[in-house]
Amino acid sequence: MTKVNIESGVCGFCTSVQAEPGAKYTAKLTVESTCPHVQKIAENFGEVNAMKELFKKGQSQIMELCNANLPHITCPVPIGILKALEVSTGMALPKEAKVSFNE
Repeated sequence: MTKVNIESGVCGFCTSVQAEPGAKYTAKLTVESTCPHVQKIAENFGEVNAMKELFKKGQSQIMELCNANLPHITCPVPIGILKALEVSTGMALPKEAKVSFNE
């Protein structure tokens, strides 16, 4: 199982993603969040096909849900969900990604 924690930044909301691998590049996604917008989209996740989500031309189902419900395009939650899916299905190795500000 892959677990990802996302601290979204100045909003102060935190999200956790668990991705349990299934058969043929699928994973069951469980998303919990203190963000009310992410809570709305979390109930729509279940078993997800990584090939369709990560390599589909146009928008994936995950990105469509996030774009329709999240008020900020810079929210890191969609990428965190996709990275959890990618790692859980063996399509990437787990490595922390980060955005840093040098002021």
